[in-house]
Formats: sequence, C-alpha cells, structure tokens
Amino acid sequence: MILRKVWGSVWNRSNSGKDLVSHQRAMNHVPPPLLLSSSSSLGAFDQLPMDIIVQILMMMEPRDAVKLGLTCKAWKCVASGNRLWIFYLQCSQEPWDSIFFAETSLRSGYPLRMISSQSGELSFMHIYSQRAQVPGSIIIDGGSGYCKFGWSKYASPSGRSATFLEFGNIESPIYARLQQFFATIFTRMQVKPSMQPIVVSLPLCHFDDTESARASRRQLKTAILNVLFDMNVPAVCAVNQAVLALYAARRTSGIVVNIGFQVITILPILHGKVMRQVGVEVISFGALKLTGFLKEKMQENNISFQSLYTVRTLKEKLCYVALDYKDELSKDTQASVEVSGEGWFTLSKERFQTGEILFQPRLAGMRAMSLHQAVSLCMDHCDAAGLTGDDSWFKTVVLTGGSSCLPGLAGSITISSLFGNNQILIAYDLNFDT
Repeated sequence: MILRKVWGSVWNRSNSGKDLVSHQRAMNHVPPPLLLSSSSSLGAFDQLPMDIIVQILMMMEPRDAVKLGLTCKAWKCVASGNRLWIFYLQCSQEPWDSIFFAETSLRSGYPLRMISSQSGELSFMHIYSQRAQVPGSIIIDGGSGYCKFGWSKYASPSGRSATFLEFGNIESPIYARLQQFFATIFTRMQVKPSMQPIVVSLPLCHFDDTESARASRRQLKTAILNVLFDMNVPAVCAVNQAVLALYAARRTSGIVVNIGFQVITILPILHGKVMRQVGVEVISFGALKLTGFLKEKMQENNISFQSLYTVRTLKEKLCYVALDYKDELSKDTQASVEVSGEGWFTLSKERFQTGEILFQPRLAGMRAMSLHQAVSLCMDHCDAAGLTGDDSWFKTVVLTGGSSCLPGLAGSITISSLFGNNQILIAYDLNFDT
C-alpha cells in the first residue's frame, strides 16, 4: 500500500531523481548514501530509484525498518544507512543540533575530540537504538540562591526549591541535608528515585586549586553520589555547573561567567575541564547585591513595596544594562509593569543603574573588580598559559545565572572586554526561568 502510494506520485520522475526529503537539514554532516553493487538485489524494488526506497522506509516505524533490514544484505545496507536514522532522530523531541553535538563532541569522553563525520565512524542507527532505550533524565541544578529541577526533554525547569544548604540545621551532617533535599525534589516531581537517571550539577564552590579545595570538592561530590545511590537511583551524572552551561551553548571550551546569588565567578574551561591552574576569577558580589541596590534606589524615591520578591520581579522585568551609561542618564527611561498582588510600579533611572554596578561597583559603595575587568584578566591568563597552539578556545564567553539575562549585558561585556582585535562570542540564558 505504501509502495503504490509513493510510486504513483513519482512515476514520471527521472530515475536519477532529486532528493524528496525536505527536512534533511544536516546532510553536510553525514557521508553520502551507500551505492548498492550490481550483485545486490532488492527484489521487485530494483526498479525504484534509491531516494524512493529511502522515503518508503521513512514512512515506516523504526522497528519495521529494522525488521525489513533482516530480509537480505541489500535491504540491510539501505535500512542501516545514516540518512534514514538521521531522519528518525530529527523527528524526535530532542533538537537535532543537540544530538549531533553530543555524539561528536561529548560521546568519546575526556579528553574531548571531534569525530570527523566523513569518516563513517558514527552509526546513527546505533545512536537511535541507544537513545530510545533511555528514559528522560531528571536534571537537578543546585544554584546558590535556589535549586531548579525538571525533565531533560523539556526546555525549561518544572519547579524550584531551596538549595540543599537550607535543608535541616546548619550543624546537621551534609548527608542528612542532601537526603532531605533530594527526597523533596522527587516528591514534588512525583517520581520514584529508582526509575529515573539523574543529571546533577555540582555547585560552583571551593574555587582554588589547592589541595584542601580539591578535597572539599571531592567530599561534596562523593556525598551527593552516596545519597543518590542509597536512594536506588539507577544512574547519576554529576557535572560542574559551568561545564554544563558551556555544553548548553554547544561548546566544549571557553570562559563561563556565572552571576551567582552571592558571588560572580569567571572560569576558563578547556575540553570540558575547568582549568583552575590558569586562574578562576571571583567577584565578591552577585545577584543579591543587584536586588539590594534596586531596593535602596526605590526607597530613596519613596516607592513602597511589600517584599524583596517584588524588587526581584521588577529587576527581572524592567532593568537592563546601558551601552553608554552617561548618555543614558540624559534620556527618558521611564517604564511601568504590573506585579501580581501589588499593582503597578514605575521605574526610571533605576532601571539601568542597577545593572551598571556590575561594571562600576563603586556606584554601590563597593571596592571590587568590575565584570569586564575580570573577564579580560581571565583571558590574559589563558593567553599567557599557552595551553594550546590555537588561542581561540578562550574567545567564547558564556553568561549564566538569572541576572545574566539583563538586556544589554552581553553587548556591554563585548565592548568593554575586547581582547586585541579578536571577536568574542557570547551566549546566555534566554529568560529568567531557564
């Protein structure tokens, strides 16, 4: 029935044929389709052009395509081709470019290496079968302000909670606090720990490359793994937050700027490994200071509010970073927004003065390194270290953390942190919920 339907629509087409599959977006990544030898036979299908045979397979279920590949060597050659299984992968929920990045850049582990797609090393039929067997993972991102959790198959978190440090008493053992922390998340997600693999981000802490700092990082990671495996979790992947942020931008090397709740960290990462020996820059204030600064400005202007949550909401919805701070002072920047339960709020210069303290901390009465100076210093250290023959690995800057979503921030860092004549690529979160 499928054969009649397809063959009837293309009978008048030339046997040389054009590609009928409009959604083959990544064909430049894969080897050309294999040609069958004259000794091979597809039976009655020998009369059909090859692109028609592939399209027939695409109209089938993947398991039926596998069964058809068992009939003879010729069908197996067609049914196992990358072209067919790329189509199946592209039709899945996961974005195709994410799949290709994972398979070519991350699959081989550390040290990371790019696999040439023209070498035929990747079998997308094998990749599809492996991914079809693995259920969706639970992602737990433990930030310094609050924790976000959700399913890997969705683009944004499904909920948030307090961090594990806020569970139990401060004197209670870390194991007990972690156990209560993970149990709360599993309860909220309504899943059994034994049914889902977990991806958990390791908090950015103990930044130094000293022996005591390394021991503290190992102790925290071991405690997290012990708690999860004691809860019968089938598999755990524990990765540094900054590395995961870089992977999300589809990079394995670069500089990650994390605007955390309490501090800002700038970490150089090469091939998926944090290069602490090069130098991790830490700025002694974070998103909490930005919120507090906006609160002070609102109080100075007699703008009343009920809670710090209201101030944070206004920061997220109205604040931005000006490319030219002095020029912005002379403009009319007044804007209003409604906060649920509290009514309308109108801000003016506070909108860009809040984000400006990232570049001029003295405006908030702080003696600290500015954000663009810290990024430039980290780049200088990476350049001086000479870790690779190519210095382009640290020219990608990835911004993470909720406050990294302030409009104009990426452009301000680019202008302020130009490194010689080189261009800096900046990727950042799309909104405050992701």
